[in-house]
Amino acid sequence: MWKGLRLAGAVAAAIVVMLAAPARTADHRDAPGVNEDPRADINDIYVFVNPNSGNVVLAMTVNPFQIGGAPGIAFGQDVLYEFKIDNTGDDVEDLVVQTTFTAVVPAPGVQQFNVRGPAKPRMAGAASSLLLQDAPAISGPADGTVSQGSGNILKAFAGVRDDPFFFDLIFGFRLLGISPGGPLTRPGGIDFFAGINCSILAVEVAPSALKGSAGNILRIWGTTGRAKTTTRSGSIYLADTQAGPFVQIDRMAFPVENTVLMPTRLKDAFNHSVPVQDHLFREEAILHLLAINNDRTYSQTVVDAVLFPDVLTLDLSKPSAGFLNGRRPQDDVIDVVLQTVSRGVLQGDGVNANDVPFLSDFPFFAPAHDPSLPIPARNKH
Repeated sequence: MWKGLRLAGAVAAAIVVMLAAPARTADHRDAPGVNEDPRADINDIYVFVNPNSGNVVLAMTVNPFQIGGAPGIAFGQDVLYEFKIDNTGDDVEDLVVQTTFTAVVPAPGVQQFNVRGPAKPRMAGAASSLLLQDAPAISGPADGTVSQGSGNILKAFAGVRDDPFFFDLIFGFRLLGISPGGPLTRPGGIDFFAGINCSILAVEVAPSALKGSAGNILRIWGTTGRAKTTTRSGSIYLADTQAGPFVQIDRMAFPVENTVLMPTRLKDAFNHSVPVQDHLFREEAILHLLAINNDRTYSQTVVDAVLFPDVLTLDLSKPSAGFLNGRRPQDDVIDVVLQTVSRGVLQGDGVNANDVPFLSDFPFFAPAHDPSLPIPARNKH
């Protein structure tokens, strides 16, 4: 039996912890180390089966909080963007898909991307990576168009898009009295991310190229990293040189995991770790959930069965299933997370869909907002 008032108080106190910083939602600016490093800041990871082709779509968003109509933020020419795939069930990557970007070419003013893989990593199970030595599987301009490939990487996309994350963040703050403005006078349902853009990298991969001994079960996460040593040329004519492995800066899989479960002192450490090390953070995660649902046994079960290790599990035999089976853009992950961690006490935030429709085929994410478009509706979805 739930003791309503006591539990409600515990839930409210826990959400104060969860939402202690307005900019830290999903994994947008989730840790001190990425707060001022948007090019390496992974906001969200998406993993799902394209219903039109049966291929697997891997996508990550970076460069959060871009204002529609403002110049887009480039991808990092010194950042390695990776999707890591465990196809044997041991939470160590067996395959990687790596993307690098060039500098912005003055004319036509866009970057070029190069995607390598999926291939066996040269370094696995560590918070660092070596660039694959294979030639790029697909290359193209990071200008918001879809590049067609062949072989295992069939399509690739990089560019500015609408941020697909949807959540009434302000409602949560006002409800708990931690945001100024007096008593709350409206219901939930306003999308904090309406009208906001981000940078999206997406690839479409043949499923046969990803399978391993675990058959249809894939466990996937994303990382960003920079070379251990960078030498600045000091010249407009010579490029900087990079040496050594790419050291991990950020990692992301399950939505809001670092934001909700990790205290500030551990956020960077979590981003610099790998899934097989998640047991080191287990007790901290359990304590955060315990403050929400007041049930240690339940909290342990959620951490061990759902949240840790921090990967997205995709069962290819269930292509139409959404989150928790992978994650599609349209999945209302906040409602699922709130209901799960609170044991059903919290039902949702009133935002049940994105502010603009998603596309019906690759890359699926809605076009970027610009000043010529109407201001997104602010009504409850």
